[in-house]
Amino acid sequence: MNLYIGSYTQDGSPAPNPVGQGIGCFGFDAETGELSINNYIPLRNPSYLTLSEDGKYLYAVEELLPALTPHVFAYKLDKQGELFPINSQQLDGGYACHLAVVKGSLVVANYMSGDCLVFPIQNDGSLAPCQQQIQHHGASLNQQRQEGPHIHMAYPFDEDGLLLVDLGIDRVKAYRFNSSDSLWEDNLELDIVLPGGTGPRHLVSDQQANYFYLLSELSGEIFVFRKSKSSFDLVQQASVIPADYSGEFGGAAIRIHPNGRFLYASNRGADVIAVFEIIEGDKNRLSLVAFQACGGQTPRDFNIDPSGNWLLVANQDSNKLVVFKIDLEKGGLTRTSEIECGTPTAICWSPH
Repeated sequence: MNLYIGSYTQDGSPAPNPVGQGIGCFGFDAETGELSINNYIPLRNPSYLTLSEDGKYLYAVEELLPALTPHVFAYKLDKQGELFPINSQQLDGGYACHLAVVKGSLVVANYMSGDCLVFPIQNDGSLAPCQQQIQHHGASLNQQRQEGPHIHMAYPFDEDGLLLVDLGIDRVKAYRFNSSDSLWEDNLELDIVLPGGTGPRHLVSDQQANYFYLLSELSGEIFVFRKSKSSFDLVQQASVIPADYSGEFGGAAIRIHPNGRFLYASNRGADVIAVFEIIEGDKNRLSLVAFQACGGQTPRDFNIDPSGNWLLVANQDSNKLVVFKIDLEKGGLTRTSEIECGTPTAICWSPH
């Protein structure tokens, strides 16, 4: 099995000592949990990666200031999981930080400029020029982090819905796809409005898309929402900060186990993975299982392998990937191995 690792490679990135080499191509032994490095694809700050719906193509974004002419890149995967460049498109925005494939297009979230760009995906996996730019406006309480809009994630829902998670305005804005002109339009009644200073970052839903779990970066919480036809209704708030921790913190990544029973969230500063059980008979509320030390510094991302047996953590500031075995009955994590990797930021599993 193969996986791909994003990284920060140069000064100007939100990392104190970026030493990444580009897109890391790794092998993974699903029996033992051992990682091995295959090669690196040179690229500037490829901070986030995602696959096409059919798993044949990989897309990578350069997280850079506009003056450095950032691009988004398309690669083809061969049967062995090797990457071959197809094309790229220039990004009109600053600090792109997330990618999602939605309705036949690649949606790029630009953190600094508070907008997202929509690039149609061609039949050969290549990217057409930008078709739509969605710009957010506003600010919130934290004057250092919320002086303007900062879109941190694009997340599809239903058959024609899109949620844009905006840390800067404490809002998750909803959009609907208009098939007549292939453009996204506001769906204001489904917007999620959060308390000032929350700083929403990433979210995930259950397989039925009935419950959505939103991780905040600034307040260190998970907000559980039940979706109805006309709204997202708050069910619960749960902290991802250990009770005995008093230092700086920042929520980062959130994932649901393939079996739907467990939810995991990473917390930078505290450097832990919060493990929760999802209580299906109680409005999918979360019950804390444990706080697991992540085995390094700044767990910017983590991901669960397709088998559901392993969880891998990208520890950005200690330059290593750490592997944990998952207890499939209780959800707990046991650290098993690690491997060096310069300033890792994102983990993307290959179908091969």
